[in-house]
Amino acid sequence: MEYRRLGRSGLKISEVVLGTMNFGLQTTKQDSFRIIDAAIDGGINLLDCANVYAEGESERVIGEALAANGKRKDVLITSKAFLPMGDGPNDRGNSRHHILEACENSLRSLKTDHIDIYFLHRTDFNLPQEETLAALDLLVQQGKIRYSGCSTHPPWRVVEAIWIADKHHYPKFVCEQPPYNLLDRRIENEIVPMCREYDLGIISWSPLAQGVLAGRYQEADNLPADSRGAFKDIYAERITRQGIEVAQQLAEKARDKGCSLPQLALAWILHQPGITASIIGPRTWDHFGDLLQATDIELNRSDLEFCDGLVAPGMNISDHFNTCRWKPE
Repeated sequence: MEYRRLGRSGLKISEVVLGTMNFGLQTTKQDSFRIIDAAIDGGINLLDCANVYAEGESERVIGEALAANGKRKDVLITSKAFLPMGDGPNDRGNSRHHILEACENSLRSLKTDHIDIYFLHRTDFNLPQEETLAALDLLVQQGKIRYSGCSTHPPWRVVEAIWIADKHHYPKFVCEQPPYNLLDRRIENEIVPMCREYDLGIISWSPLAQGVLAGRYQEADNLPADSRGAFKDIYAERITRQGIEVAQQLAEKARDKGCSLPQLALAWILHQPGITASIIGPRTWDHFGDLLQATDIELNRSDLEFCDGLVAPGMNISDHFNTCRWKPE
C-alpha cells in the first residue's frame, strides 16, 4: 500500500480508502466488522463516512467496530454534513447551527472525541461561506475536528473558501472529494488543476461508476433488482448504454493483463495525476478482497492510451454530478 500526503496537511493516507456507505444497510454488521478489520490489516488507514449513510447507521457501525478491535488510533475517520437529517428547516445545509449539531451527533455515533477530516458534503448556495467556515474553525479550536474538506464542490466555491480562510485566518480545506472514474473524467478540466494549484488533495469517489465498471450491468434499461441502479433514480441515471459498452471493452483489456475489471478500473484512477486516493465501497467480503489487489497493478503508457481511447481526457459518457446543483465543464 502506498501512502500519499493529503494536500496541504501533514497527513499521509493510503491510496485506497474504505468507503462505508453500505455498512448497516446492504452490508451486515458482522461483514462490516470483518471488512474494517481486514482493511486496517491490509494497510488502509482512512475510513470514509457521512452522517446520512444508512440514516446514521454507518457511523454507528464504525464506532462499534473500532471500539471492539481497539484500533481507533490506527485509522483516520471522516464524516460529512449538509444533507437532511430530519424534517425541520434547520436539519440540513451548511449553517453554523446545523454544522455544530451534526458534528456532535457524529461524534457520539462514531464513539470518538474527534473526527480527523470533516467534509461539507455539498456546497450550500443559500448562505455566505463565511458562516460555514467560522463554524469549522470553531470545531478545530475545540478539538472536535482536525481538518476540513469539501465534497463535490464547484471549483470557484473552493477558491472562494480559500480566500475567505486567508482573510479571517481560518483553517483551509485540505482536500476535495469529487466523483471520478473512466466514464466521467470531467474533474480533469478544472477541479484537478485547481487542487494542484492550491495544494488540495483529491480523494475521489465512485471508481467503479456505480458498478458499471464492475460488469454489474448488461443493459441500461433492464437493471438487476438487487443493484444500486434499481435502488434510486439518481443511481439509475448514471447507467448508460455507452458506459456499458466501454466496460465491456475494458474487461477485455483486464483479461489481457490478468486482472479483474474492477481492479483495472481502480488502478487506472490511482495512476492519474493529482489523485491522492480513491474510495472503494465494497458491499460484500468478496468485493473488498478483489479491489484491494488493485494497488499491485502497474499500467504502462500503452494501457493508459488505451483507456484514453475509450473515453477522452476531460470527457464523460455518464453523469456522476447529478446529485448537485451545478455541473462541471
